[in-house]
Order: sequence, then C-alpha cells, then structure tokens
Amino acid sequence: MKQIASVSTNEIVRYSVKNAVMNHVDMLTSVSKGIQLETMKRRMMRGECVRFAYMKLDGTVRIAVGTLQAQAVEANVKGTGVPKRFYGMFAYLDLEKMAWRGFKEERFIGTIEN
Repeated sequence: MKQIASVSTNEIVRYSVKNAVMNHVDMLTSVSKGIQLETMKRRMMRGECVRFAYMKLDGTVRIAVGTLQAQAVEANVKGTGVPKRFYGMFAYLDLEKMAWRGFKEERFIGTIEN
C-alpha cells in the first residue's frame, strides 16, 4: 500500500467516535474504519479513482467508484458548492453516474483494492 502523508488525526478521531456511538462497535474497529475513511478521502483528493463500499439506508450494499479530484469537482459544481443534502455526510463524485453522491460516515464498509 502506498504511504499517504498528511492524514488528519482529528478527522480520524471524529470518524471513530461517530462510528463507535452510532454502530455500537468496539474502539479498535472504529479507529480502523476512521483511518480507512480518511485515507480514502486523501487518495480521492490526490486525483485517484477509488472503489469502495458502504451500506445504503435500505440495507443494501453499494459498491461505488468515486473521486474528489479538483478539476472533476470544479466541473460538476453548480452554484456555490456541494448540495445541502450532503452536509454531514461523505460526499464524492460518482464516476459511474457522473453525479454527486453521499453516505453517512458510520455506514462505510471499506475500500476495494484490485
């Protein structure tokens, strides 16, 4: 796995606590998911296309391919930024549908490596 610099420990702690409280899981699992989520965000911001999975509200698992690359994000922002419905969520640009999608951070399952 590639070394990723400047991972925010504050964000990892926030993800971890939120996951532990919402899903009633142990702290080790929560920290692990927090690190995975923050690492995924950093990879996406560097321009990588990341394949990952999360659980939708209806209980089904969604496998998505997304990015947060600057040029792709700028080309798909209408108005002043990301829609309000994605506040408090992990928002990403879905490369399969070329539209904004989002999920609650505590529903994150993990990244899928090829």
